[in-house]
Amino acid sequence: MRLITDGGARRRVFLFGLDGATWTLLRPWAEQGYLPALARLTREGAWGPLESTTPASTPVAWNSMVTGVYPGKHGVFGFVKRRPDSYELEIITSRDRRRPAIWNLLDAAGLRSIIVDVPFTYPPEPVNGIMVAGLGTPDVTTEFVHPRWLRDVILREFGSFPLDIYYHGDVEALVEDARRLTEHRMAVARFLLREFAWDFFMLGLMTTDRLQHVAWRFLDPGHSRYDPEEARRYGPLVLDYYRRVDEAIGELAGMMDTRTAFLMASDHGFGPMERSLSLLRWLGQAGLVALGGRCWEYTPPARPQPYVARGPGRVIERPSGAGPAGLTFEVDRPDEFAGAVFRLTGLDPHCRYELRAAVADATPGILLEFDDLARPGNPIIGGGPVHGTSGEVSTVFQPRTPDLDLFVGMTTYGGNPTGRVTLSALTLAQREDWSRTLAYVLDTGDATEGRRIRLNVRSREPNGNVEPGGDYDRVCARIADGVLALRDDDGRPLVSRVYTRDELYRGPHAHEGPDLVAVFAEGVGGAGPTPELAGYSFDGPVSVRVAKGNSGNHRPDGIFVAWGAGIGPARPADARIVDVCPTVLHLLDVPVPPDTDGRVLAEIMVAGGAGDSVEAPASGGAPSPVAVPQQTPEGGEPYTDDDRRKVEERLRKLGYIE
Repeated sequence: MRLITDGGARRRVFLFGLDGATWTLLRPWAEQGYLPALARLTREGAWGPLESTTPASTPVAWNSMVTGVYPGKHGVFGFVKRRPDSYELEIITSRDRRRPAIWNLLDAAGLRSIIVDVPFTYPPEPVNGIMVAGLGTPDVTTEFVHPRWLRDVILREFGSFPLDIYYHGDVEALVEDARRLTEHRMAVARFLLREFAWDFFMLGLMTTDRLQHVAWRFLDPGHSRYDPEEARRYGPLVLDYYRRVDEAIGELAGMMDTRTAFLMASDHGFGPMERSLSLLRWLGQAGLVALGGRCWEYTPPARPQPYVARGPGRVIERPSGAGPAGLTFEVDRPDEFAGAVFRLTGLDPHCRYELRAAVADATPGILLEFDDLARPGNPIIGGGPVHGTSGEVSTVFQPRTPDLDLFVGMTTYGGNPTGRVTLSALTLAQREDWSRTLAYVLDTGDATEGRRIRLNVRSREPNGNVEPGGDYDRVCARIADGVLALRDDDGRPLVSRVYTRDELYRGPHAHEGPDLVAVFAEGVGGAGPTPELAGYSFDGPVSVRVAKGNSGNHRPDGIFVAWGAGIGPARPADARIVDVCPTVLHLLDVPVPPDTDGRVLAEIMVAGGAGDSVEAPASGGAPSPVAVPQQTPEGGEPYTDDDRRKVEERLRKLGYIE
């Protein structure tokens, strides 16, 4: 590794974002000689922990990193947001960030940025430079690259463009997928570094997070699911992958010239997950959430319903005795579909409904799609692939009108496989009875570190029944007291703290935040998809020991490393994720907005040196502040209905949403 000499005068900054990277793993491996590049950077530069947001949520933390402010000022509170005047939840996009990011501030200063694979940058912004959108991109047929012409160049140069990796039970395959995706992103980064000028370059890498969710139990002897034989088999594979990441760190740092500062940061840290906790189930048992119950069912031939067949494929209703009983869709040709349309009436547009399709037999990988043909554009309301020969596909949606023309079908558009699928039942249930519901949960995935809870407030929610004022305060206190009293089998708390909105958020968007935020205790994660709703009851334990699936989850302490131009050996004092943005701006001699929540990490900086154009402040100050306007959403809908379905399915497979 060496610093390349460059005669330019202006400093540059390269920021490498490693999702979920933690010193718990990296520091021992570096000290043992497995990660020589990281060891050198920490020996010659500055390094230490980086405190994440509360809770340590991926979309919140990344947006806080690149804006230098917390959610009350940038407006992103989680993976999903509540649609105004509705209970419907939508996936957040780059347009939900209403605070200028680093690249926006650099644009105003006339500097060029290259941004690659940073989460929730879709749709990409028209930056002064290049943006390749990260997590939240539907697929590579969309305009996920700015400028548009560069998308075709990247796809031509590098072939397929994998968007993420997913665990399907094969650890070796997951590690290999992580290696391939890392090699791909490194190839893209080399190409952009070689071909285009830049002042700020930010590269994100999500694979570290994906591996740690799955593989933590192979690396942690203290984990309850640790098995020495599995650890001997899979632990070295995970370490070998991190050695490849270390090679990438060394390669990138070695490509920097003497005027470039090389920074690394993670959005959060990581640790073990031993138990799951369903606050939705607890709210139900406490009488704070009331289920609406099943309202429509089709179970051929026992419970028939009229339908109209649609599509060039075949639609066959099979009685028992001739293979699996049910409604069968068969499609033999690509870019065709087969399905059935059911007329449902009397729905409540203010309520959420859950649609479940029980699959008795299927060609593995086929795609079921649910559409609302009564709405303009026939929007997709859900669906997903069938991963085996049987199973279940479900979705939660909110109708826009009382009448629903429900299309359920198999589609091969976009490369989905042909074949057949037999549905043994379709059921529709009202998720909540809002007339009897006092609060609801916004986050429902299992790869989460807390829960946002919103009260059903009168005049704020469509069917609100909690009165503002004293009633509101009493319900908040009841929830907080009840949640904090939850214990595991050994009497240990399941929730470490419950915050009110006023305690946690400050800024122009604070009122959009949840009413309460419950942060899970060490070793606790969220319960995944809510099987209790399949039986329309909340019976059963609210917390269980995790027996399969994820074994690791987010923790507050991430990593921070700085090396190169203007950086000296140091341990930053109490570094927070919001300090990254002002530190980058300071290194680039760009004023820091006056209401930034973070600070310049002045203790890591030295004056002088080749290409130095920035003097470190004497007492932790920042360059002269500048007023920066708030970001406002631009353009139409960022997602088509098909795009939204693809992103939701991706986040569902990652465990971030239900």
